[in-house]
Amino acid sequence: MDLSLNKSQIGVQTVGRAMQLVRFLSSRNKEGARLTDIVEYSGLSKPTVYRLIKELMACGMVMQAANRRYHLGHFAYELGLVAASNFNLRDICEPSLNRLAEITGDTVFLTVRSGDDSFCLDRKTGHFPVKVFSLEIGHRQPLGVGAAGLALLSQIPENEMKIIIQNNERFLGSYGGMNGENLLRLAQNARKAGYSFLSDFAIPGVSGIGMAVVDMMGYPVLSLSVTTISSRMTLSHQNEARNALQKEVVHLRNLLCRQNPLLLNKKQSTCV
Repeated sequence: MDLSLNKSQIGVQTVGRAMQLVRFLSSRNKEGARLTDIVEYSGLSKPTVYRLIKELMACGMVMQAANRRYHLGHFAYELGLVAASNFNLRDICEPSLNRLAEITGDTVFLTVRSGDDSFCLDRKTGHFPVKVFSLEIGHRQPLGVGAAGLALLSQIPENEMKIIIQNNERFLGSYGGMNGENLLRLAQNARKAGYSFLSDFAIPGVSGIGMAVVDMMGYPVLSLSVTTISSRMTLSHQNEARNALQKEVVHLRNLLCRQNPLLLNKKQSTCV
């Protein structure tokens, strides 16, 4: 540890590291994570990880199962229930997802940012017989991977975007051989276009288009995306999906501003 850090800086650093571990465990909560998995992911020393895990266990944020794997604890669940009363995005967005699935016939995803990751909050399927389940509800992956995550990343200021990409650089190769330079270029292009589009990227034969709902300062609150097999994603279908996404993004931004201004952090008078 850097001895030049004062107590306040050390405290902030510890909280940040602890939250990093909590986010990782949330992505592995079903099967659990071994201590070695957490050490490898975090890049921290084993003693540091063990100390942080013990502290998180003491306050109920983390638990250890009989097989010695770590999972989120009861207090994490309790926090989720309390937060849901203010951030009921899944319920608010469900009608929009249903409309998108009906109009496009494809699989539609609701995704939010979680630190340097994207998190799949909900998924709806359309009538097209070939279903694309590229994400499971609750799935977490590096921000910028996939059309939904790329839409979110593209709306973050570029200096912050570069930091996120740098933090995730070591994980990107697992997604179609992606690297930080290519991801930055894709995010910049998506920002200019106002939407993201990926074809045969992380999953061969799958294409997706995504669009973010942003707050009054331009920061992304959530993203909606439409995903289908690449042979179906013709230019005509892209336009259909993009137009449908645009309508729902405008609708949700106004709806969130009226029903849940905490999410947009703005006064009622700024809604349109």
